[in-house]
Amino acid sequence: MALHEIEFTSHNDRDTVFGWLYTPTTEPRAIIHIIHGLGEHSRRYHHLIATLVDSGFAVVADDHSGHGRTAMQSGIWVDTGDDAARVVVADELTLQRKAREILPNLPYIVFGHSWGSMIARVMASDPTAGLAGLALCGIAAQMRGIDQTIDRVELTEAATGNRRAEPASDQLVGQLFDGFVERFGPDAGPTAWVALDEAVVADHGRDPFNNFGAPMSSRFLQGFVELYDGANADSWYATIPSGLPVLILAGDQDPVANYGEGAYHVANRLRATGHDEVRTRVFAGVRHEVHNEPTTRLEVEAETVDFASRVSNRTRPVQTNES
Repeated sequence: MALHEIEFTSHNDRDTVFGWLYTPTTEPRAIIHIIHGLGEHSRRYHHLIATLVDSGFAVVADDHSGHGRTAMQSGIWVDTGDDAARVVVADELTLQRKAREILPNLPYIVFGHSWGSMIARVMASDPTAGLAGLALCGIAAQMRGIDQTIDRVELTEAATGNRRAEPASDQLVGQLFDGFVERFGPDAGPTAWVALDEAVVADHGRDPFNNFGAPMSSRFLQGFVELYDGANADSWYATIPSGLPVLILAGDQDPVANYGEGAYHVANRLRATGHDEVRTRVFAGVRHEVHNEPTTRLEVEAETVDFASRVSNRTRPVQTNES
């Protein structure tokens, strides 16, 4: 496996974003772009990356602004600057362009997890993305905290004032994560929703590149909600090419995906709007990180490899909105 390091200036004009392109020893079959979730970093996907590279795919991923190595270098955590919803999507489009400069003319597949599933959906709407496939893992859909609980007036006021770069109030953050551990018993820790396996939860908590406890800024929280709204809007489905294959993966105990119902909702809406190639797997008994749960990790990787193989083996172009 060869490794290319990629650096570029974020669209917030503040941070240097750090990314990596992993390539197999053979000619790559396609590029798979992994977009990580909130409060984590791209190298938490090492097992999936290794499996994909061993299967003949190149993989590209970065640590978003306010996250991972990018935040380690800037010293700024869980803040992407003003206009956060636009910045994170624009940064992933920049990473895509740089990966394509290194490996041109390959099918391009995006795999987005959690917050990354929101970024991936909005990225797929961009006509310049030209995706061959879209995989959504731990899909953020029908989240109670955003759809029903969060005080949007208070959030807007906090995110547009002079203190917008300062930490969001505990009340707003609590509203975002409303109900996340209520199914997991009275002794559940604050991140018990991450995984059923306690070792995965513990690893998530002690990883210094995660820094999940770092306070998010008000403007970041506002951008997170705006991005969620855009990815889950009824109008989003019309922006996706009807011929784009989509894979949706979730756990039925994952509050981010409304315990699996959010995954089925997005899949059903895609089919109802003319997107015929949609596969959905909701895994029983597991929570958010189905790609890291010991009981489902291999199945998730097999699903992802099979999906990427099918879409990259095609000779016909993906249908666009203009065709």
